[in-house]
Amino acid sequence: MLAWFSVLWVATVGLVNSKELPSNYHQLRGHQVWQVSDGMDDVVQGLEAEGVVDVLDHSRSRRSLRIAPQHQEYVHNLLKDNNMDYKIHIEELLSFFQEEESAEEESRLSRRSESREQQICTADSCPQPLTDEYMTLDQMEWYLSELTDSHPDLVDVSSIGKSVEGRDIWLVHIKAGKCREEKEGKRGRRAKRMARRSMETKTLWIEGGLHAREWISPAVALRLIDNFINDCSMSETNEVYIVPMSNPDGYKYTWTTDRMWRKNRAVISNSECKGVDLNRNWDYHWGVGASKSPCSEVYQGLSAFSEPETQALRDAMKKVGDIDLVLSLHSYGQVLMYPWGWTADPAPDTEAMKKMGDIFAGGARERHGSTYEVVNSAGGFYYASGATDDWAKGKLNSKYVYTLELRDGGKHGFKLPSDQILDAGNEVWDGIKRFLNALN
Repeated sequence: MLAWFSVLWVATVGLVNSKELPSNYHQLRGHQVWQVSDGMDDVVQGLEAEGVVDVLDHSRSRRSLRIAPQHQEYVHNLLKDNNMDYKIHIEELLSFFQEEESAEEESRLSRRSESREQQICTADSCPQPLTDEYMTLDQMEWYLSELTDSHPDLVDVSSIGKSVEGRDIWLVHIKAGKCREEKEGKRGRRAKRMARRSMETKTLWIEGGLHAREWISPAVALRLIDNFINDCSMSETNEVYIVPMSNPDGYKYTWTTDRMWRKNRAVISNSECKGVDLNRNWDYHWGVGASKSPCSEVYQGLSAFSEPETQALRDAMKKVGDIDLVLSLHSYGQVLMYPWGWTADPAPDTEAMKKMGDIFAGGARERHGSTYEVVNSAGGFYYASGATDDWAKGKLNSKYVYTLELRDGGKHGFKLPSDQILDAGNEVWDGIKRFLNALN
């Protein structure tokens, strides 16, 4: 018998005034978020593959599903027929976002009233990533365009390819052995030689913004760029490659049209639905746990590496060569996952990845008390292939490979308040520093 649970958050549909929200929220009217208990993986994965539900997080104890109005009766009946429990977590998603937006505006006004210096990012001046607002795609590019002028010997910024709609995908390379030299001149060169004698150079690859709606991902990636540039203890002996925005078309679309858009903006032949899930499009056991339906949020594409975005990332990573640490930034859930995703069989270096993952989690917890669970991708959740991490482990043979699900635990989800950008970036930075210090 189906058990019904109390509604955790209720809003009356008729009270929603979508005009009070930006236009990129309007089409979410009537959408609900349901939570289903653990142990329903096959059913949930089947619904996701059909394009009937959108799986928002992957907690071990529950699954949060976004369900459009036209699918709610179908999903309810399916769960009832299978004697499966669920609860309505958000009755009206548009109202939820209305509340979140109102709270965000109050926070903005409060920050401004504290007489703190307001951060500015324009085409004329964008000296550092914003930490009190999410940056638009234009603002990100303004910041990146200034890096090579500000740090000509330390930083190289280059386009590694174009998106479906022709936007650049930018790679930031922070060069080992250049930080102290830039900041301290001759004294820095001597310190650099001493440091490089005692520590082996490691190569890091960090990827952000693969899923469009996960705004905290590129925000943290940009913070990491700023941190590596300004902390010579970390960048002096590490070659650092960061792609802060891997899916520029999708990100732009979340600002203009649909805040919950996940995929890229590929046009699919003979389908009214658009987009490929770029984290199901990599060529390593491609197709396991993904969908062949273009209307699914986890649509795998017509073939592995069918998309220009994943092609650009692949080619750039292969050009870099040996990469010691690969970190793909996503949200949400506060989970650090290591391969494999396509099978429960252990990947090479599993024990080393678990050990170093725990070290990262310890560092991330130190400043703000945030807890990151370290789990195997498939063992912790369900099988899914075609992701960056499995490809990096299986094809590049990188030793340490992770997907990091950033803040939060589910209270705000993809609408993480902008006043958490700085703290989210700081805890990831602390985790990376602890990781690299242990590695060296």
